[in-house]
Amino acid sequence: GHTTDVHSICWDTNGDYLASASQESVRVWSLASGDCIHELSPSGNMYHSCVFHPSYSTLLVIGGYQSLELWNLAENKCMTIAAHDCVIAALAQSPLTGMVASASHDKSVKIWK
Repeated sequence: GHTTDVHSICWDTNGDYLASASQESVRVWSLASGDCIHELSPSGNMYHSCVFHPSYSTLLVIGGYQSLELWNLAENKCMTIAAHDCVIAALAQSPLTGMVASASHDKSVKIWK
């Protein structure tokens, strides 16, 4: 498991996987086996929140300090997007709109497609 406090958890859209985020890593767990099947460690960032993208089942959106990380689990590739001026404390997704919202300690909420 994690070695520091877990800040966020989220289900994938099918309910097969659970992702958990702590400052030192994001882990994806298989509910069928109970095993950690993916792990991502930050390169200079600290993770605070995570959510599976509602339109792309293998894309995990991770909130860190000022940036979002888009983690493609199928290809194990990550892309960083500048997003806020402070910690991204929470993420939410909508299957109806296919969008993700991010909330930050910079007192703003942003919507992403």
